[in-house]
Amino acid sequence: MSGTAELRDGNFGTPTKTASADVIAQLTPEMLFDSLAIQINGPRAWDEQISVDVVLTDKLYRYRVWLSNGALIYTTAVRSTSADVTLTTTTRTLPAIAVSGLDPEALEEAGVEVTGDTAALERLAALLDPGDPNFNIVTP
Repeated sequence: MSGTAELRDGNFGTPTKTASADVIAQLTPEMLFDSLAIQINGPRAWDEQISVDVVLTDKLYRYRVWLSNGALIYTTAVRSTSADVTLTTTTRTLPAIAVSGLDPEALEEAGVEVTGDTAALERLAALLDPGDPNFNIVTP
């Protein structure tokens, strides 16, 4: 139906917003990292090497999120190398990572402790491309 409407009347846009604070607050850490990963502009990020440790103090989890070869991936496996920057927070304040746009000052205001090279977060944020939610379904 949407494809037919687009062919007859043109692009009708996106009637809803799925990235609301309520939706983001319900994401698991893995889902949040995946949502950031799909926003990476792969060609621009190809030569970048960035690593971020995310420590969740209430769950005693430690994630390593890293960008390499244009892909953002994560693991809970213990890494022998140190990360460029470490974000220490709780599960409740973790969504601030998505909402803040990875701005170190905004993260700290939201209750996330940022240690290490904050420029790494800025470089990572510069590689995010959220895309156009009003994309065409049928026509190019």
